[in-house]
Amino acid sequence: MKKVLIISGHPDLKNSFANKKVIEVLAEKLPDAEIRKLDELYPDYQFDVEAEHKAWEKADVIVMQFPFHWYSCPGILKLYIDKMMTRSWAYGSKGKALVGKKIIFSSTIGAPKNFYVPGQHYNHEPEEFFYMFTEYARQCNMDPLPAIFRNGMAYIPNVSKPEQLDYVLKTATEQAEEVIATIEKL
Repeated sequence: MKKVLIISGHPDLKNSFANKKVIEVLAEKLPDAEIRKLDELYPDYQFDVEAEHKAWEKADVIVMQFPFHWYSCPGILKLYIDKMMTRSWAYGSKGKALVGKKIIFSSTIGAPKNFYVPGQHYNHEPEEFFYMFTEYARQCNMDPLPAIFRNGMAYIPNVSKPEQLDYVLKTATEQAEEVIATIEKL
């Protein structure tokens, strides 16, 4: 079995519904995977780059799980990427640490899919927003796999209808299962 590293890029995972469920299912079904919850490890955003480099070096497959946030990822994950992907480690003529590693970008999207079409609210398909992730992975000589995401994953306590929570938890489970199926095919 491939060594799997899961990076949770939610800024407040304990108060999440969708991302927390995805991480719970991944932890249950991939018990040998290493899961690094950035909000718990680095609440002050002061990353231990050396420890993170070691975790990435041991992995064959990296899963980055995060909520889609302002057309990208949350700030904690963006800063993590900025700090982690150092020249001569991740890229550049001497940067060989990530060569050939598979990476999966898995994201929950709050808005429904019909918002993500040309001419509608967000004017682009969801896949179009993930190009920046796949391009940085390619820059680091990684093998980015197609993004895995689900729309309509917003649930706000005391605002959303109760059946929305059922939908979010069911759909988050399906998303985690797709991540697992993708890993198992490698």
